[in-house]
Order: sequence, then structure tokens, then C-alpha cells
Amino acid sequence: MAAGILITIREGLEAFLITGILLGYLRKVDRRALAWYVWAGTGAGIVVSVGLTLAFQALAVNFEEGPGAPLFELAASAVAVPILSYMVLWMQRQARGIKADIEARAAAAISAGQLLALASIAFITVLREGLETAVFLSALVSRASEAGVLPGALIGLLAAAAIAYAYFALSVRLDLRKFFLVTGVLLILIAAGLSAHIFMALHELGVPVVVERVWSTKWLLDGESLAGRILHAFIGYHDEPNLLQVLAYFGYLAAMGSAFFRAVRAPAPPPAERGAPAEVGAR
Repeated sequence: MAAGILITIREGLEAFLITGILLGYLRKVDRRALAWYVWAGTGAGIVVSVGLTLAFQALAVNFEEGPGAPLFELAASAVAVPILSYMVLWMQRQARGIKADIEARAAAAISAGQLLALASIAFITVLREGLETAVFLSALVSRASEAGVLPGALIGLLAAAAIAYAYFALSVRLDLRKFFLVTGVLLILIAAGLSAHIFMALHELGVPVVVERVWSTKWLLDGESLAGRILHAFIGYHDEPNLLQVLAYFGYLAAMGSAFFRAVRAPAPPPAERGAPAEVGAR
């Protein structure tokens, strides 16, 4: 459940913040009448995202109950890890200047009379976050209990909406840079667990792992206990990992951790280098 909460609170907040930025900009330039374009784009993005998430979950459950479970686990984790890694790094590099970038693009759309472009900013942002969430949750469901992942995802989404409302409507001060820094570190731990899970799935498919049990912490924390299952879903805990799992887990942490903290220290890029509409840093 914890991993589902973290993923949807982060992804949901990113989408809600973009919507809030667009609506705030329209209020600032006294173009409130155009707000329905933003809401239309947001609503369409939510509908498509929910449909994609349900489809991915149905696929995950279908494979979970059949002989193709290890293959699906392998595919879901192999897709989720690079997407999750890219998203975390992109966010860390771009967050500090993305608010101005979004406002500039909204201004350009309004001045050119391309109001559908205004709606598309919200639609593409929500759809992208929704697609990422669908992939991540499918990877989590493939290695954990659906009964725990999906309620956690709903809790995270509601929490993201509450945070965004407090930030924009109630003017509650929130250091978004620190928020995304902390959640970025936690997401790296989730991705490390997914990286290790790839090699567990490969082992189940018959790929040799050299050493089947590097150590055993079953005496300390059984992987089948409640706490063990929670840690497994959140950080990929295994009480008896094989060698490839250990190498994948700590190898990913070393490589991604280094890239992440370089991104944290890097200066904000100039507007010309900023990418598609995405996440936002502090106001």
C-alpha cells in the first residue's frame, strides 16, 4: 500500500499543480472565461488515464493467475524502471523553472487564439502522469497484492488533491522543491526494488543466478510477514535474495543515486532547454 500511496501522491500532485498553474495564470491575466478549456483538458486526461489504469490492472491480474506471471512481472518491471528513473531525473532538473515555462506557453496559446492548445497542455500532462501511474501500479501489482496496492493508490490520489487544494486555494506554503526531493529518493528505492524483481522473474523463468541465496534475514524479518510484505512492496525487500538481485539492487542505487544528486546540484536550465509541460517547483 505504501508504494501505491507514494506513486499516486507524487504523480497526482504533479498533474494537479499544472492545472493549478494554468488556472492561476488565467486569473492573473483576467481571462477566467477560458478556464473551461483547462478543465476540459484535465477532465479528458483523467477519463483516459482511468481507462488505461483499469486496462493495465486487468492485464496484470489476468497474468498473475496464469502461467505467464513471471513473464509479465519481467516485462512490467523492465518498462517501469526506466520510465520511473527518467521521470525522477527530469523532474529534479526542470522543476525550478517550469512554472514560468508553463505560463509562457499558455500566454502564447492565448495570444495566437489557439485555445485548444491551452486545453492540450492540461490534457497531455494529466494523460502522461496517468500513463506513468498505470505502468508503475501494474509493476507493483505483479509483485504484490492488488488488494493493498490499489487502495493505497486511491489514498495517494486523494492526498495529492488535498495538497494541491491547500497550496492554491488556501495559500498554504509548501516547499515543493523539498517535497519532490524527498519523494524522488523514495521513488528511487521503489525502482531499485523493481530492478531486483526483474532478476527474480528471470530466475523463475529458468535463468541461472549463480548464487541462489546470498544471505538470509528470515530470522530477523520473514518476507511473508506483514512487515516483510510491506517492505517488499515499498523497497523490494527479500529475506533470501539471489546474487543477481543483490547486484541489481545496489548497482541501481549507486548509479541512480549518483545521477539524482548531480541533478539536484545542477543549475536550472534556460527556458529553451525545457521540455514538454510537466511538473512544477515552488511558486
